[in-house]
Amino acid sequence: MRKVTLRLPTKVATDLGVVNARFFRHNESLTVLQAFAAGDAVTQVVRIRRRGPLPPNAAIEGRRGELLGRYALRHFEVIERDEARREVTALITWKIPRDLAALVREFGADVVPTEPFVIGPEETVVSFYAAEERLSTVYKLLNDLGIEYKISAVLRARGTGSPLAGLTDRQRTLLQLAYRLGYYETPRRTSLARLGQIAGVSRMAVSKTLRRAEAGILATILGAGYR
Repeated sequence: MRKVTLRLPTKVATDLGVVNARFFRHNESLTVLQAFAAGDAVTQVVRIRRRGPLPPNAAIEGRRGELLGRYALRHFEVIERDEARREVTALITWKIPRDLAALVREFGADVVPTEPFVIGPEETVVSFYAAEERLSTVYKLLNDLGIEYKISAVLRARGTGSPLAGLTDRQRTLLQLAYRLGYYETPRRTSLARLGQIAGVSRMAVSKTLRRAEAGILATILGAGYR
């Protein structure tokens, strides 16, 4: 498995419909933290950095219809704010454009997006995990589509000492999503059903995956002596 980082002109991202060029009138960057494709739509957890002070949530909510229309979104929801960094973390859903849908169909689970995935006004940095034998196919498809890119790094995926390192990709992804959306807060800000809707799996599948992830983390932290 390799972690690949590509750099490409942001015009490629706008042409593919990943981001609207108007986004950069008031914003510095868009960072994709997580992405889930289900049917003809993709739901993402994104971090938006503004050029100036953040507008109040009430102002953002008041412009919801305008934002949905301007950026062709099906859903937009603020999850958290960081006033000092002028950043908003949001949950968005949008229809996958035709050319991007071709990429999703071609690779499916063979290519897993990861950080850094940052879209700036001029340059976009895209990172993903893929099996080494699939990389030539990835590059060929990008070339066939006429997508200009530079390979910034190709690294061997390595485990870390983090308790998350022992989890599967799906366990880690759903656990991070649940945490970001407030599933572990009291009272909970989201439900298993909603997490399943975002990830494109059943409520029961989310529940089982989270329980296994939690058990894996506890086993790593507490050690075999506590079993």
